[in-house]
Amino acid sequence: MRAFFRWWLVVMLAAVVLQIAFAGYGAFSTADKVSNGTVDEQSFEDSFGLHIGFGYLVILGGLLTFIFALAARPGRSRVLHALGIFVLLIVQLLLAWTGAAVPGVFGALHPLNAFLILGAVAALTVRMWKEPVETMAPEVAPATSPPAT
Repeated sequence: MRAFFRWWLVVMLAAVVLQIAFAGYGAFSTADKVSNGTVDEQSFEDSFGLHIGFGYLVILGGLLTFIFALAARPGRSRVLHALGIFVLLIVQLLLAWTGAAVPGVFGALHPLNAFLILGAVAALTVRMWKEPVETMAPEVAPATSPPAT
């Protein structure tokens, strides 16, 4: 399970990078539409559609990351690290929902939190790949009966 968890983190890291790229696409696509006239809600959603839709998948991936960490048993600090990633992703969702209402605060924090998420996923990925699977916190050994005398 630990080997799977390592590879899952690589997938999550790629997903977070892709999500940030989708945000950039949305921003520059919207800017291009502004230069051609006004931007209505539909054209804005067309520009940010990939970012919005894929964001929900990344959040689901964050929940799976925590579940996989529990199953992989890589040690308490790594499981808590995975939980922290999921919490950051929930905060990201809340910032996205409230960003338009208070753009000077929540809107500004949304991209900053994205980089915290990127750093957290990258750090956990490096931690998992840096240490050989065999030397991580041991899994609970099955109970054995005492030797017969």
